[in-house]
Amino acid sequence: MTVTIISMLMSGCEDRFDSRGGNPDREGELVEVTLRIGLAEREDGYSLSAAPSTKADMSGEEAAFGLDLVPSARIKAGTVNVQPDSLYNLEIRQYDSNGVYEGGSETVVDRIELGAPVTAKFQPLDHCQLVLVAWGKGNSKRLNTGNLSAAQDTTLESSVIKDLKPEVQNDMNKMPYVLHLKDVNVTSDGRIYSADGEAIDVRLRLKRLATRLTLSWTYNVTIDQVKYSLNQILLQSIPSNYKVIAAPDKTDKSYPSLLDQFQTIQLTAEEIAKGSYSCWIPANVRGSNPNSTSQTYRIKSNAPTGSSYVRFIAAKEGAPKYKLDYRIYIGGKTVQDFDLYENTDYSYQLNFTHSSYPTNDRRVTIVDPSPASQDNSNLVNTANCFMVPPGSAFCFNPYKYTMKGVPAENTVLQDWCSSTKIQSVRVLWQTLENGDVGDPVLGTANSSTDHSNIVALEHGDSFADARIYCRVAPNTTGGNGVIAAYSGENGTGEILWSWHIWVTDYSPDQTKDETVLEPANKRMLKFGTNIYPMMDRNLGAIAGYIDKAPDEEIDRSKANGFHYQWGRKDLFPSSYTSNKNQKEIVVTSTDKPTFGIMSLYQADGVTFQMFNISSERVSYQDAYKTPLTLFQQKDESGDRHWIAATSKDDTFKAAWETKTVHDPCPAGWRIPLKSEYEPIFNKIANDGKVLADGGILLKFGSNSNIHSTYIRLTGLWREHYTFKTIGTRAFIWMGNNLKDGWNGSTGSDAFYLYVDYEDSKNLTKGNYVNTGFENAALSVRCIQDR
Repeated sequence: MTVTIISMLMSGCEDRFDSRGGNPDREGELVEVTLRIGLAEREDGYSLSAAPSTKADMSGEEAAFGLDLVPSARIKAGTVNVQPDSLYNLEIRQYDSNGVYEGGSETVVDRIELGAPVTAKFQPLDHCQLVLVAWGKGNSKRLNTGNLSAAQDTTLESSVIKDLKPEVQNDMNKMPYVLHLKDVNVTSDGRIYSADGEAIDVRLRLKRLATRLTLSWTYNVTIDQVKYSLNQILLQSIPSNYKVIAAPDKTDKSYPSLLDQFQTIQLTAEEIAKGSYSCWIPANVRGSNPNSTSQTYRIKSNAPTGSSYVRFIAAKEGAPKYKLDYRIYIGGKTVQDFDLYENTDYSYQLNFTHSSYPTNDRRVTIVDPSPASQDNSNLVNTANCFMVPPGSAFCFNPYKYTMKGVPAENTVLQDWCSSTKIQSVRVLWQTLENGDVGDPVLGTANSSTDHSNIVALEHGDSFADARIYCRVAPNTTGGNGVIAAYSGENGTGEILWSWHIWVTDYSPDQTKDETVLEPANKRMLKFGTNIYPMMDRNLGAIAGYIDKAPDEEIDRSKANGFHYQWGRKDLFPSSYTSNKNQKEIVVTSTDKPTFGIMSLYQADGVTFQMFNISSERVSYQDAYKTPLTLFQQKDESGDRHWIAATSKDDTFKAAWETKTVHDPCPAGWRIPLKSEYEPIFNKIANDGKVLADGGILLKFGSNSNIHSTYIRLTGLWREHYTFKTIGTRAFIWMGNNLKDGWNGSTGSDAFYLYVDYEDSKNLTKGNYVNTGFENAALSVRCIQDR
């Protein structure tokens, strides 16, 4: 933050802010402070560092392209000369050193000339923080009076800034500008002092909220007399919205949070043809890595998680499934720097001219669209979930099912396929490695119509010989996806069945009858003498933890897993947020990402995959035709079912009491029963106190060999479009379903483990409940089935 010390002897009218009452516990009169507020000059990414240029050495054999961060003035499209002519909708807030709101302006001034005197009232306070936001002309967004943490959760949609033209004065008058003074003293005589006690009279210079990114490129690649042509340019790991007040991570100072939403900007064919592109994007400060010692070492393994990058994808002439995929990480001038700051312009020139396959440049992937069936004879037992490590290939018979280690017929699917068998398979959805950042965990399909490099079918008309082949992407940290079988060719017709692909290095033993703590990827927990071992994590989770919760929110979120309706195999996304105030999320639209809910992506790894919420009650077959639909019926009688009354027979009632074709767990595992959870009921390891890390620890073991398992407080899907009790409650389904006294209308039918606390109160419940509504979507863990 640039603060230029100047004399405050200018004349003119003085704008005054009405005082807003601040902290009611604070005694004493507010004091008037006069400020002069201007705008900081934009920075140029090229001049932020005195280090040498990042231009790649094209004289070597490894570099597939030339890349140079250049002064913005050298690229006309990236030149930004216009600033707002005034401050529009100026808001001023004061917080103490802990971020507690202390006061600020009651009103927002519509327009103030740059440098004109402004008077605001503050609490006399040492080591306080001042936040100034000029929201821009016509913008009604405000911080309001919450604490600093609430202000730092305030977002501005990128659409507000996206189309502003940098050379048009009226457009730039709409650009927000921000300043956060993190440690100043306000004295009773209306003066501002620096943290070290030096008196300062200052002009505060606000910074432009947006980053300006400009790319200019030439592409001329011919290999073995065959031309390659650019057909895709993707800007990836770009924050979706602007955090108005940055909240840097306490450890590495990065921002925004990796649990925030990110987006991919996909250029149109017309934009690609122009050879140059400019856009406004939010800042993405991810830090540096000394292992990135040259441009050819600016690769995924050396880039801090969440770093922004650009992909140039070129297709082979006459064979468009064969591609060259170039990944270029963007950031500062040094090769170690992966930061994109607000109020800064970054302009890049790229030149692609290589004449051979860039086999030694790890920034380039040579895409070979080999089918998933090629060299894939790894036949595995069929279940509704497959646990597979990144890069693995396997195949299975879709008409089979495994119970207690023994392959059996999936008579339910075979009955549904009595007239029309499986004709094709496709990727239905997948996650990225870390929320909205990272690579798609199943991979990128050949095209929108050809998914055969990820999933392929052979002999679909034969119950005995059918095979579905699957090959998942290498070099990811894991995640989840779903593949589906269709009644028509090329993914047409109805979905007949679908399977969950859990991409993970976690691989606990299916028959070893003991607690295993190390290594972590083999960990499983035995809660009692006559109880089989249980997984250490929720189904679909990236990680599980024992004895203590991880320190970082991004790591804690890896324990979330997915959510399931009772008796149904299909999985639905969990909460995914670092905002501790976001305890309830209402999904207003399922055709676009919802902040706080894990995003799903289509086979291209870029396009958001919507899911649906319906108030119907349906049969198993209709539910399995729509594995992306939550059925959340609610009527005047209080009914809370997803299963149709005509289908609610003994088969449904026992769907999870043993391993059946409706069980969502991998082969060798099933849903635990109430008796298998009983040893951890009410055994709270963290003294019954609420953990600030969004979870609790439940004890297991005996004598001196006592440990605890981490239960993440993910909340649940409940009542149509609402995800509730995030960070305050955990619900984990049990396999028990009340057969005796069965009531077809009340919905009080299923058991679940229930952990409940409110705000900072002591834990109030850690027990089981037998009034679970089946249409609620809760977490699941799995236990050995033999």
